[in-house]
Amino acid sequence: MMNNTFPNTAFLGMGAMGSRMAMRLLDAGVPLTLWNRTGSRAEPLVSRGAKLASSPSDAAKNAEIIFVMVEGDEASQAIWSGPNGLVKGLRPQSIAIECSTLSLKRITQLDQEAKQNGWRFIEAPVSGSLPHAEGGNLTFLLGGAPADIADASTLIEVMGTTHHHVGAPPNATLVKLAINGLLATQVCSMAEVLGFLSRCGMPPGEVERFFEATPVLSPIVAATLRQVSAKDFKSLYPISLVLKDLRYLFSASDEVGADLPLVFATHSVFKSQEEQRTQNISAVANNYLQLSD
Repeated sequence: MMNNTFPNTAFLGMGAMGSRMAMRLLDAGVPLTLWNRTGSRAEPLVSRGAKLASSPSDAAKNAEIIFVMVEGDEASQAIWSGPNGLVKGLRPQSIAIECSTLSLKRITQLDQEAKQNGWRFIEAPVSGSLPHAEGGNLTFLLGGAPADIADASTLIEVMGTTHHHVGAPPNATLVKLAINGLLATQVCSMAEVLGFLSRCGMPPGEVERFFEATPVLSPIVAATLRQVSAKDFKSLYPISLVLKDLRYLFSASDEVGADLPLVFATHSVFKSQEEQRTQNISAVANNYLQLSD
């Protein structure tokens, strides 16, 4: 770290993930300044001692380390470069850490702006959902200079149990998009075979018991299968974000000339379920189970 105590820190973006990550920092005793487009979303943290800034630039002006966690490219652009955006408050030696899952184009743009302006920049997309954020069990994928990552590591470790340095930006973003493509494909495949077995007279709860006795289930598919069996579709990774991340993955794959036919087919399935966009990724199974009724 930069000193023997936690540095002044800012956290921008009080959505479902960001608010939980910021709460971990606050509970650890980190001096924290917050900003959110809707200020009332930060009130639970402000009531426990965090400061609320009037703008992203205001949040950054006294911060040594700044975290950003927003939904996607559009929100990232607004928070960094909008009126009174983050770029206007960053000091040369501040470390700006972008935790959002963004497109290859956007993260490359941020990295280039950081180099041009002398900011210390880390891309840090996370793997995990709301329970992991709340419990401090996220996995961070880090792209940036080793010295910058070392200076930010104590704060990162408050929010995540593991972190992996994958080189320079945009490597962490590329890995995160690939992970989400694999996740979506696994969940979609699980939904298909559940529909098949349901048509054969076996309900999801029974299938869960059979599948868990085999070595083929990944942890995420096992968790999704339990959600489907319990008809618990509360939004941990909503279909709207699945579609957003797959769009970003396709854009990146086009950039490097890679084919992703299975992921493309998976996207088509989720696209057909867009009316369920606020529900969890596991809700894609509903379509197959209904078709098999």
